[in-house]
Amino acid sequence: MPTDITTTPGGKTGKSSDTKSKESKSGNQRKTQVIMEFLGGCTPYEADALRSMLSIAAGKSTLETMPQYDRSALNRYLNFGCDKETGDVDGIRAHRQKRALILMKSVSQYVGKEEIIDITTALLTVSSDRQDIQTVLNNLPKLQTTGTNHNAGNTPSNAPMQK
Repeated sequence: MPTDITTTPGGKTGKSSDTKSKESKSGNQRKTQVIMEFLGGCTPYEADALRSMLSIAAGKSTLETMPQYDRSALNRYLNFGCDKETGDVDGIRAHRQKRALILMKSVSQYVGKEEIIDITTALLTVSSDRQDIQTVLNNLPKLQTTGTNHNAGNTPSNAPMQK
């Protein structure tokens, strides 16, 4: 009778469950570390915006079928750093388009040339959408001055933060 060196007398494979759980745990720890490093390198709202753009690149959604939470995530990313002093509709549009270009560069490392066309189209459409820009303009916080700021030392809620 031939013997199989990968099995133990009980008919199970040669690896013990302890070895498998240790490998699985170390693999999960490595995945967690990679994810944490990635998220730590993202600017505020960037991870959610990337996720929504990668969904378009993968063909899971289009700008028309994009869930509202993805559209909101994208708008939060595009609006980040705006305040009343950003200016009028043109100033906000310019800010949003600048942020869209930054996001395009970030997402381009994860997709091919064909997918980047869909992403670029979506980003340019959303970043210049009149209704979204008007909503931003109506809801932007006023930039607080240091003389009247009751929360001295705190940054305004929509101000850019360093990585």
